[in-house]
Amino acid sequence: MEKSIVRYLILVITGAAFLTSCTPTPSADEDRNLRMVYTDWSESIAITHLAAVLLEENMEYNVEIKLTDVESAYNEVANGTADVFADAWLPETHKGYFNEHAGRIDQIGITFPGARIGFVVPAYSRLNTIQDLKNYQSPVVGIDAGAGVMQKANDAIEHYNLPLRLLSITEEEMIKHLEDSIRRRREIVITGWSPHWIFSRFEVKFLEDTDSIFGSTEYIYTIARTGMAESHPNAVRFFERMQLTEKQLNDLVYQVRLSEDPRQGVKNWMGDNEYIVNQWVKNLKPERVKVM
Repeated sequence: MEKSIVRYLILVITGAAFLTSCTPTPSADEDRNLRMVYTDWSESIAITHLAAVLLEENMEYNVEIKLTDVESAYNEVANGTADVFADAWLPETHKGYFNEHAGRIDQIGITFPGARIGFVVPAYSRLNTIQDLKNYQSPVVGIDAGAGVMQKANDAIEHYNLPLRLLSITEEEMIKHLEDSIRRRREIVITGWSPHWIFSRFEVKFLEDTDSIFGSTEYIYTIARTGMAESHPNAVRFFERMQLTEKQLNDLVYQVRLSEDPRQGVKNWMGDNEYIVNQWVKNLKPERVKVM
């Protein structure tokens, strides 16, 4: 009789311990808070808000996003005050920023594999090569001075010995100048890049860069502070998967531009690309142990 009671107590204690271990709890191995930085460039806004929506709504993260300039974006990721910057143009455009922080930044995914920068003009322009700018009288219209494309633009002006002034304004102001010039069918030269919605909206072209001062086609990477793979393995896996074609990214950027709220533009795009985003987040929700 006493042996039976002892066996019963052992079963009760064992069963209680088993049920306690199976209580549904989020994965304890991964921090659910993520800090992203981005710049005031069309593709940066779109990519960052897309990632934030998916991480929050499909993977149960708390995502904080912060608008800053490109130099600060690299600095914050490198010093650990931010976790991720999803708009790193490498190996050429942001080479200086990336090399400055070597060893403190990791490349964790290629968001877009066919990026390009250079001088852009309307398709009707009489200008075809950068050398043709030797007789161009107006300033080249650019964006914020710290941007990689602006540094390359200065390099091109010096290399080709061009008598040009480079105007630094916001991207939004630059596009307004482009729209106005095209409407009046006037010449204009801007510091452009692809992907960008202007290539869907207008007929524009890159000027031929015979000496490749702007570099060849490069990649848009997601970069992260070192240690992300250990603290946020599912987020890293998500960014490894999140890759867009030229059409997908241009459509995303355009949807975001059309919406007052970038998140709504992202959701409009996601509605047309449900299968793609489902593959990015598949099996990446925090694991929970089921009660038996």
